[in-house]
Amino acid sequence: MGADVWIINSDNKILIQKRAKQKKLSPNVWAMTGGSVILGENSKDTIVRESKEELDIDINANDLKLITKFKTGNVWIETYILKCDYDISKMKFQEDEVSDVKWATWTEINDLVNSGNFIKHRWEFVSRFLKEEIKL
Repeated sequence: MGADVWIINSDNKILIQKRAKQKKLSPNVWAMTGGSVILGENSKDTIVRESKEELDIDINANDLKLITKFKTGNVWIETYILKCDYDISKMKFQEDEVSDVKWATWTEINDLVNSGNFIKHRWEFVSRFLKEEIKL
């Protein structure tokens, strides 16, 4: 099982992170924050842990809103949104996981997906739910 969070700021931009070039799966492409649920965790716990580990940001699990659950390959992914403004200049990346972070517009993410520079099997499943949340 996996868990993803799509963080949306007050400008309706979405926080994305670039996966480190040494990552075994999908290196050097952009993605949302998330990861694998480990024993003893639920998906919200995973979001809180991964956000702290990878970006050094604190998320309150109670602020997460579940928007969908889908299966990709043999993995179920629970997907959340979080509306908040983070100062990305203060983020400290876990260098073996993340090489960059930015606030991206809907169009920028679509372009990354279409050019093969965004993690596969995510945007396709969540974009319609995100569109409702940011009222496009």
